[in-house]
Amino acid sequence: MNAAGELKTGYADLLRMAIPISVGTMLQFFVLLTDNFFLARLSEQAINGAGNAGLVYMTLEMIAVGSAAALQIVIARRIGEGRRDAALQTFRTGLLLHGFMGLSLMGIGMLLNSGPVNSAIADPGIRTVFTEFFAIRLLGFIPFTALLAFNALYTGTAKTWPILAIGACSATVNIVLDAAWVEGWWGVEAIGATGAAWASFCAESTGFLIALALTLRVMPEALRPWSLLSWEDLRAWWKLAYPLIEQFLTTVSTWTAFFFFVEKVGSLELKVSHVTRNFFMLAFIVTQGMQQTTRTYVSGLLGAGRLEELDQTLRRLFTLTFIGVLLLCHGYILYPDRLAAVFFTDAAGQEAMVKTLHLLFIAVCTYAFTGIMLSTIQGSGATNVAFRVELAAVTIYMVVAAALTLIWPQPIWIIWRVELVYFSSIGLGSWLYLRKGTWRHATQPS
Repeated sequence: MNAAGELKTGYADLLRMAIPISVGTMLQFFVLLTDNFFLARLSEQAINGAGNAGLVYMTLEMIAVGSAAALQIVIARRIGEGRRDAALQTFRTGLLLHGFMGLSLMGIGMLLNSGPVNSAIADPGIRTVFTEFFAIRLLGFIPFTALLAFNALYTGTAKTWPILAIGACSATVNIVLDAAWVEGWWGVEAIGATGAAWASFCAESTGFLIALALTLRVMPEALRPWSLLSWEDLRAWWKLAYPLIEQFLTTVSTWTAFFFFVEKVGSLELKVSHVTRNFFMLAFIVTQGMQQTTRTYVSGLLGAGRLEELDQTLRRLFTLTFIGVLLLCHGYILYPDRLAAVFFTDAAGQEAMVKTLHLLFIAVCTYAFTGIMLSTIQGSGATNVAFRVELAAVTIYMVVAAALTLIWPQPIWIIWRVELVYFSSIGLGSWLYLRKGTWRHATQPS
């Protein structure tokens, strides 16, 4: 943005917003990689049980992620309309709602951990790790859900550098505590897999406290005066938010179900899948930053009536996303054996990992384009359309995933082809809507 708060659409301006988000995501990637590195050194049961618990945690957290995405879109639209006070009022209301949401999610997590979810795990060792890990992990719902509201403020106002600072501090806390509590570095008494859960909780709490402190320093007007949205505005926001919540919840819950399907095929297949999830995060580093940037720019440009700049801005976003994915994920094709050797010492595991990485490269290149397309629909305010596209894609995904794991079990590198099916379906559904051009004139609830 320039001094007047107007979005600038050059390559450097897009990168200036996207890079802090992407670097923050990269730090989360290193956290996940560190978690899995130490857990893999404990046992296969440790990485598989903790990995499944982490997936259930993120599935529930998608409720808050969808809400935060709606906050981002509304804040960006109000900024584009020149209504900064309304944008900050939206944030304050969202922060309060996210506090209540975090408490509710923790309660739901406790109920699920009492039997309905862990009973679906066939291996008793994995089930034990899952139950103990998730009982601690669910404490993070409160600080992390609140942190997402702050992230929505920073992305919606195109002031994303605090996200980088928050990510750096929380990642450092997580990595240091992982080493200390999981494996007993520096003379600390090791507590095993649950140490990773406590480390994540401490990291999320640190991130929330830093976000609060930074906001009070650089944008104190965001927190005071403590005025909230009217009931009418709140209903309008919810009309935008609930399709996003349904979309993100559907996406991650089906991915979680995929891992539970894979667990039925075998322990090696599940370990390969959890490691592949780590490598997928490399692409997510780029796509997360660019997709959030897309939502802000589409919403802001539409709010400002700058329709003539949309096509060029989207072409630049496509280009930057694809280049970024190639830079971070080229190893899946050029040196996959070296990547596989980090996590597997046996020949069978390395071979399965290498073949899966080859497939993953094609999938993430597809995602580079289709993710921007879906984010364009979201940023325009057509969140119901985005949810329908997502619903159609995950329906196809689940049918294929069940067929390749439960009905006709296949090698893991064949099973992971479902990701290519999913991203291609997202692209087709998004293109069928975007080509009509009606999204350029979509209006958000006001």
